[in-house]
Amino acid sequence: MDRRQATRLIGGSVAAGTAVLHAPAFAQGRKLTVNVASVYPPDSPTDVALSKLKELAAQRSNGRIEVSIQKSGTMGDERQTFEMLSQGSVEMGAVGVGDISAFFPRYFLSEIPYMFSSQDDFWKFWRGPGRELSAMIEKERAVRTDGVMYRGARYLTSSTAVRSVADVKGLKMRLPPVKAWHKVWESLGALPATIAFGETYMALKTGVVAAQENPPETILAYKFFEAQKFLMQTEHVHGASRLLSSGRWWATLSKDDQALLTKAIEESVELANGMTRDGDAPIVKKLQELGMTLVQVDKNAFREAVRPAVEAMAKSDFDPGFYEKVRATLR
Repeated sequence: MDRRQATRLIGGSVAAGTAVLHAPAFAQGRKLTVNVASVYPPDSPTDVALSKLKELAAQRSNGRIEVSIQKSGTMGDERQTFEMLSQGSVEMGAVGVGDISAFFPRYFLSEIPYMFSSQDDFWKFWRGPGRELSAMIEKERAVRTDGVMYRGARYLTSSTAVRSVADVKGLKMRLPPVKAWHKVWESLGALPATIAFGETYMALKTGVVAAQENPPETILAYKFFEAQKFLMQTEHVHGASRLLSSGRWWATLSKDDQALLTKAIEESVELANGMTRDGDAPIVKKLQELGMTLVQVDKNAFREAVRPAVEAMAKSDFDPGFYEKVRATLR
């Protein structure tokens, strides 16, 4: 994968839906502040990329461009961040794909459990159908996809060991408000509950729910290991973090500033992808050192168990043409 494949996925120009939003370019030498609304915690690979972007932008503009990073969802969740970007009230955002689930649910395929089997599948999607999806989002909502970063796989954590599909039955688990995820886990017999992310730690600690699922970086950063003993290597989703920008704001920039930021974004995203290229092993090892027990599961058994639910959603919930295109890409 070359640098440009992993970063600007839909070309270097503003799409038709945002090109009409003209505004005077910033004058040369005028100070530019770029606020980034990030849902990611300090020291995560995405946060490292944003710190690199801040450094490069300041260095290459002689201090004229200042990137201000608002971490850990302090400006809002993924849905709120997307709305701010679409309205032009914040310049950039770092989110997962929750905005796609909320605003483009018929195209929310990249993080359906077991849709991808590997990191290779992840990049097949984002280099192919994912580009078309990003272009559509830019055209319809004036939100640009400037970079995609591989976050790693999502693991299940629980207060009891889950070794088979049968062990999921009756499991009270926290899930984000993603309709498709609820359907898939319910098909396995789980009892999912929608709990705000900021309340998840206490929900686990007090036994309101017995399980949750997230990438190892999140499990470590938010100390879920203090409330959960078992870490199941389900790897049911290979997740993305995306660096987005407001098309309304981007159209106000001079060509020189656009070029400077584009180059800095490319290098920053490449740095993050370098950190996750070999997967989650270092973080998983750290979680084991902190007392979690790693449980290997039969991922093929889980994949087959969720297949009927996914196929049912393909007929009722997803855009049929896009679904077939994704399946063909992954064959």
